[in-house]
Amino acid sequence: MSDTHGRRIASVAGGTLASRLTGLIRVLVLAWVLGFTPLADSFNLANTIPNMLFDLVAGGILSATFIPVAIERLARDGERRAWRSISSMVTASLVVLLLASVIAWFASPGIIHGFTFLQQPGSGAARLALHHQEDIAIRLLRWFVPQVFFYGVIGLAGALLNVRNRFGSPAWSPVANNVIAVAVLVWFHLVDSHPTVASVTSGSELAWLGAGTSAGVLVQFLVMLPSLARASLSRLRLQLDLRDPALRAMGRLGWWTFLVVLTNQASLYVVLALAFATGGSGPVSAYTYGWSFMQMPFAVVVVSVMSVITPRLAEHAARDDDQAFTHQLATGLRQSLVIILPASVGLIVLAQPLVAVLLNHASATAALPAGNVLAILAAGLPGFTVFQLCVRALQSLQHARDVFFLYVIENAANVILALWWGHRSLSGLTASVSVAYLLAAILSLVTLRWRGVRVESAVLSTHARRSLVASLLMGVIAAAVYAGPSWTHGPLLVLRLLLAGGCGLMTYVVAVDIGRRRASTKTFVGD
Repeated sequence: MSDTHGRRIASVAGGTLASRLTGLIRVLVLAWVLGFTPLADSFNLANTIPNMLFDLVAGGILSATFIPVAIERLARDGERRAWRSISSMVTASLVVLLLASVIAWFASPGIIHGFTFLQQPGSGAARLALHHQEDIAIRLLRWFVPQVFFYGVIGLAGALLNVRNRFGSPAWSPVANNVIAVAVLVWFHLVDSHPTVASVTSGSELAWLGAGTSAGVLVQFLVMLPSLARASLSRLRLQLDLRDPALRAMGRLGWWTFLVVLTNQASLYVVLALAFATGGSGPVSAYTYGWSFMQMPFAVVVVSVMSVITPRLAEHAARDDDQAFTHQLATGLRQSLVIILPASVGLIVLAQPLVAVLLNHASATAALPAGNVLAILAAGLPGFTVFQLCVRALQSLQHARDVFFLYVIENAANVILALWWGHRSLSGLTASVSVAYLLAAILSLVTLRWRGVRVESAVLSTHARRSLVASLLMGVIAAAVYAGPSWTHGPLLVLRLLLAGGCGLMTYVVAVDIGRRRASTKTFVGD
């Protein structure tokens, strides 16, 4: 790995780590302010929908097609002609994002009802409570809808910076969003320290909560402006040429990507709707928090790797350099799995105390739904990682149809298993997600092999096997240490968690070191 490549990954990883840490603080503050309550479910549902809409309208297209098409134009057409094409791509994306935001604002009531209709309250009081919960979600969603456009602008800015091999700003900018969101939540807590659906129904603080949350996304874009100014984008213009070949290529590839995102969002819709229907104490919030925690290691490691290798994969694909393409992808897989495997095992073993300490006021007297969700999702994290990297490779090769069919299979498996296991069971619902990604990971490796890209050896490499063995030993030691004391509250629970985590980490480091020494010895003897 070159020094430049390493520095880029380190920069992106540092920014992503800061973004995820502040995002984790945001989740912690949100749980502290709203807890696992109907109000929390209304907020989390309304705040998830703009992300779903953005992904549906433009998010997948921007990440999957914009960078490969733009880099191909720059390689083949030169700067002047390429930037005319890129300008058309940017302008068309902005128009679509604006129209989608307006439509979503007017459709907010129907969107919320679509997520809650499976809930069938028996009594009149329960029906009235559900009506109030839906009303809160609709009002919040209308404040959150502008995020669809803002996220689109952020996605475009990040894609343009990546085209210029600038990766730091997109990774660091979410920190500003998280800081503002935390400040808004703290203010909301000071105004209403024990908020409920009833207490916020008639107050103006709900509007401030919604507006402040969306303002954070706007600020996230504004902090990217200095990097955009330094990125040699002076040829970029707001102009639209519907006959431009790059725009047509983006549309052709984007059509398949749109279908992919459509299947993704349909699957997520089923999961969230079924989660809402399970009832109990904030099932949507439990799933949302568990997913956020699982995404922490993935975002810090895998997203950083993908951000750096995607332009390189696109360049190798444009030059038909199959050997360099395969080597780059295999390196990314090895780098990711070496870290993801111990993170996955650690989260499986310590999910309950981790959630108890961070989200339940350091109380672990009973199993928490969010802890179950986190442990089950963590089991599927390696499969999720392999699948996402393989998909990015297929997108760089512009095999959009392959990506579509892989996602159709993954999401169909998720929906079928969710309907089978997830009816009235949040754990079964979550298991359907992990199993579906494991299946998709295997199929994606087979698809790449069929396309002449053989990287399955990277998944089964010496580094990955060594990390897996060390991770399993780490999990056994961490579980044994945690099972020793019986502390379930306060600082003693925190100490119990830290002891288990620390001993597990030391075990992992020692096991990896022993594995390296044995490998070196065998190599020396063989020579």
